[in-house]
Amino acid sequence: MQRNATSPDADWEELLHTKGLRATRAAVAALKSIHSMEKPISHDDLLQHLGQQNPSALVDSVTLYRILDRLSQAKLIEKVLGSDRIWRYTVAGERLHGFYECESCHQHFNLPQSSPLVTLLEQFSKQLKRKGDAAFAISLNVHGRCHECS
Repeated sequence: MQRNATSPDADWEELLHTKGLRATRAAVAALKSIHSMEKPISHDDLLQHLGQQNPSALVDSVTLYRILDRLSQAKLIEKVLGSDRIWRYTVAGERLHGFYECESCHQHFNLPQSSPLVTLLEQFSKQLKRKGDAAFAISLNVHGRCHECS
């Protein structure tokens, strides 16, 4: 469940251009922010985060939705739907997703790397690849209560 192999110093503009997207300041900031997150982030939380990072370059809500949609279509990010019916965005790539969602506060947390569920997902992924199925994504959501809400 490692973060995408793209380094923090990646050429974000070039990455966007290789996917046929315009490298606007807002698109670069959104992509870079999502890559820096440890867990999926909602549109509203990302909007707030971007405002805190650079208050002088505020992005409006509609523009951010459009950016997230384009980044998702270009497979630079992935959408994860929570039980609260809110989409959250995370790094796309050839990695497995395993999230724990608190049913009270709806925060998402990565499953621990040592989790047996992660091991099972990795084994399943290897089986699919051996079979020749290469274009797939595996996502697992575990629901319960986080330590803050318990």
